[in-house]
Amino acid sequence: MKRLLSVALGIIAALGGFVDIGELVFNSQAGALFGYRTLWAILIGVIVSIVLAELSGRVAIVARKANFDLVRDRYPRWLSTTTLVAGLAVCLITLSAELGGLGLILHYVLGWNEGFFTLVGLLIIVGSSLLLSFSTIERLFGYLGLGLVVYLIAAFHHGPAWHDIGRGFVPSGGGPQYWYFVVGMIAAAIMPYEIYFYSSGAIEEKWTTKDLSVNRANSGLGFPLGGLIAASLTVVAAQQLMPIGLTPDSLATTLQEALHELGPIAFYAAVVGAFAAIAGATIDSAFSCGYALAQHQRWPWGETKGIRGAPRWFATMLAAAGIGFAIVQTRVHPVQLTEYAVIASAVAMPLSFYPIVRASQDREVMGEHASGIIARPMAWLSYAVVCVVAVAGPILMLVTHNGELKH
Repeated sequence: MKRLLSVALGIIAALGGFVDIGELVFNSQAGALFGYRTLWAILIGVIVSIVLAELSGRVAIVARKANFDLVRDRYPRWLSTTTLVAGLAVCLITLSAELGGLGLILHYVLGWNEGFFTLVGLLIIVGSSLLLSFSTIERLFGYLGLGLVVYLIAAFHHGPAWHDIGRGFVPSGGGPQYWYFVVGMIAAAIMPYEIYFYSSGAIEEKWTTKDLSVNRANSGLGFPLGGLIAASLTVVAAQQLMPIGLTPDSLATTLQEALHELGPIAFYAAVVGAFAAIAGATIDSAFSCGYALAQHQRWPWGETKGIRGAPRWFATMLAAAGIGFAIVQTRVHPVQLTEYAVIASAVAMPLSFYPIVRASQDREVMGEHASGIIARPMAWLSYAVVCVVAVAGPILMLVTHNGELKH
């Protein structure tokens, strides 16, 4: 019964936590620009995220090694250090974008100074990190993030064009701008901090081989349900914004979609859901900075150890939050910062994920739990997608000038 409850809670947490500022920005913009034609990119992103999460969780459970333990052990020093620097940079950019998003949401709803609300967001993140347990943080923000389900309801409210939606799951041709958003939507679904956090979280929560089924359920059910919410953002934008030629360049426009479709209650549910999802991603990014550095340097790490047990891990996490806040104060637009974060993450992904793929297939490490006849090709196909995204992302960003959107 306890394990069944863990599965149920984990699925809900994964569902509510799948969407962050990357999906809120890229998916809504893609729907407004291309209708349903990019839905297949979400499907690809969800499949890859399921595979990578399952692999990283399984390796963490069986081998007791998180992502950067593997990076340190399986790469030469120069390459492991390069991977660490890339991972930290991406987590910091992502943290900054998410933190700026918190300020934007509070500013939009309450109307006061955006910089002040960014500071409020920072205090919420730091306070939650210091005062709440790991599982409470994971589930609290995951549950509140379920407010984003209103977009799924909105997508069905007036009867969706099923034929057009179905065609959206078949890749179609397009110009550089179209492919920029395809790559961005895939990358947004598999941001590195999510895997850093997931693999470390399996160790934080002391999962054992008895919890392998929990790992499969969380990754195999929670992520697809979260993907449905991500897809609904694209569908709603295609229904509401594309016909009037409006492309959302702020989170406010995305939140207003719920208001226009379902009314004020849905709007406030969307606000709570978006705030919780972005806050959860901010905490995950800050934690991931600490995980990456501490694991690479063999420091004691983890929220469950407390400040006395893992002082350098806590110091790194708090320093990352402070640096993220400083970046936001340069007045760079959070939506633009999000685009940089998503594309930068694409470049870092191959280095970060390769050790996971290799370790999951190593029978000396995994024993009977090594990847089998199905998991092995799925792992390499997912890794191939990661590599394609890593190469195509920066090229398309330069060619399209960040998707040719004005902020």
